[in-house]
Amino acid sequence: MNRNELFERLMKLEHHVEQLTTDMSELKDLTVELVEENVALQVENENLKRLMNKTEESVETHLDKDNYKHVKTPSPSKDNLAMLYREGFHICKGELFGKHRHGEDCLLCLNVLSD
Repeated sequence: MNRNELFERLMKLEHHVEQLTTDMSELKDLTVELVEENVALQVENENLKRLMNKTEESVETHLDKDNYKHVKTPSPSKDNLAMLYREGFHICKGELFGKHRHGEDCLLCLNVLSD
């Protein structure tokens, strides 16, 4: 293999690595976007369930007080964590908790939100 062939192969390899880096970055951005959308939908779903439970409790109370069922409402802590993450703070466990993310996404934080 002469110098020119070696140089051409190195250039091709460099181009492939750059393309892989670009693809990986795009996939990471898409994953973050999907996880954030999923968390937002989960929070909205929980809020709608809570609203439905309040409505059902109200109807049950008016219909028959003896058969009233107390429905446990979900904790708003996940809502609070999602709000903190949207405001730019780490919510992952460990030493990063509460520190500002400086606009960067954190996969550990997104994992906490998706649980």
